[in-house]
Amino acid sequence: MAASFMIAVTGGSGSGKTTLARALHARLGPQTCQLLTEDHYYFGRAHYGPAALTMEHAQLERTFNFDDPANKDMAHLRRDIEALKRGESIEQPVYDFSVHDRKAGAVRRIEARDVVIVEGIHVLSDAGFKPLFDLTVFVDAPADLRLIRRIRRDEAERGRSAESVIRQYLRFVRTAQTRFIDPVRHICDIVVACEAAADLDAPPDADSVERLVAPVWMQLQKMGVASQG
Repeated sequence: MAASFMIAVTGGSGSGKTTLARALHARLGPQTCQLLTEDHYYFGRAHYGPAALTMEHAQLERTFNFDDPANKDMAHLRRDIEALKRGESIEQPVYDFSVHDRKAGAVRRIEARDVVIVEGIHVLSDAGFKPLFDLTVFVDAPADLRLIRRIRRDEAERGRSAESVIRQYLRFVRTAQTRFIDPVRHICDIVVACEAAADLDAPPDADSVERLVAPVWMQLQKMGVASQG
């Protein structure tokens, strides 16, 4: 297989980057495009020593800064990105946010495609990752909207309370955004705004998603990756 066209989609937690990545994946189609999610590369509890294995969920979140890339296996992520870029398949680890741990022995086999989208908050925090990508996209959204989205997501998908999300945001997330994520905005090829504060209990409406996708799709058309039709 020829080398894959690599797209990085990044931005702060709750910015809308996952919505954009999924929309691009759906529009390009699963036979053409593959989606890799950075969140599965968090280290498992064993990485932090025996004490972490028995910590309550809340204690784990108070103790470790999961918004710092040091808590992800970025070397493993890089190897997998490089393999997909070469057109090779990978076996991605599987992370379970409900227990803050990797699923023992579980992997997800991911086949390379003509286009590979890598989505995550830290995928470009190390500037050395940028040359791996043919197109880099930063999704920007106001801090208050990102926090609201994070609360709603973590309550619905990760079993957390609003209070615990806010506490984590104030302790870790806000500082990590400034240190690791905001600087990336200035090295990305495209910056798109995701400011629509639609009904937070419903999926993003089609018009909002179209506004988010349009500038990226236009660039992919110019690069000959997406069809003009």
